[in-house]
Amino acid sequence: MSKNKTSVWSIIILVATIITLVLVATTVTLTIIGMPTIIEAARQEATRRGATAAEVDAVVAVAYAAIIGGLVLGCAFDVLKIIGGFFFSLKGRWGVFCIVVSIISVAAGIYVLISNITNKAGVGNIVVSSIELAVGVLLVVACFKHKAEIAE
Repeated sequence: MSKNKTSVWSIIILVATIITLVLVATTVTLTIIGMPTIIEAARQEATRRGATAAEVDAVVAVAYAAIIGGLVLGCAFDVLKIIGGFFFSLKGRWGVFCIVVSIISVAAGIYVLISNITNKAGVGNIVVSSIELAVGVLLVVACFKHKAEIAE
């Protein structure tokens, strides 16, 4: 049996990757649920500032585009992290890719968590961001350890 199949770090990467998959689904769900509230807040703020009906509609359209664009971009990156995690944990390949993507993920996770806290996002979003960050840190450590283990 290869080192990859018996590695504790490989199993940790696999579990972290599966958790990431679940968190992506949770994030999409929370975003869809929270979208009407965000759109209404954008509409009210534009109205409060004296925008015309056309300007309010434009603000709402930009808010929709920003939400969907951010969600698609985030999900695309998470899909890369998931693919890398599965390949590295199950096949022992894509180690450098997995390390790079997980480091970028931790940096982005720090930004998102701080942004959610400072923007007073919902509790669900802050909890999911915290879990994503913790899983990302675990993934970085496991990737480095597994890469060193395979190199032995």
